[in-house]
Amino acid sequence: MDIYVFASSTLTNIWAGVGAQTWAVAPSDAGSPQEKGRITKASKMPVGAQGILYSSADRTLTVPFIVRSKPDPDQEITHIWPERWVLPFRIAPLGSPHKRMSIEDAKDLLPAFKVSPQPAFNHVFRVRADFAFQTSQIGLEDWTRLIEELAE
Repeated sequence: MDIYVFASSTLTNIWAGVGAQTWAVAPSDAGSPQEKGRITKASKMPVGAQGILYSSADRTLTVPFIVRSKPDPDQEITHIWPERWVLPFRIAPLGSPHKRMSIEDAKDLLPAFKVSPQPAFNHVFRVRADFAFQTSQIGLEDWTRLIEELAE
């Protein structure tokens, strides 16, 4: 199954996004190939898709969510986070940042890591900023386990 993974450098930003039930990404250079590609990928993210947030501050997965709206390429968000963010979309959080799963725990608990040789965390969950709006592939069992561990 497809899952969208969005990284944040601070837990404060995750708390703000969860509270606002909104997520967005950092802007890229206007008119750049990266920006155009990201807008194209964002337009393909369906309402109802599964997602999860990743805190690079403490290297944890947190807050599984369901996508509630398409990303808006014409809107900028300046009132949720201290920085300006783009391509905002609504989310239905299934948990809070109170619950987090470390990379080590993910490797121990999730079936995606039970194969030999064990894949690197970044090969299962694409958490780099340049992978925004690209899907990662996990099994239904992985999603179920994430919900069991991280949903409230």
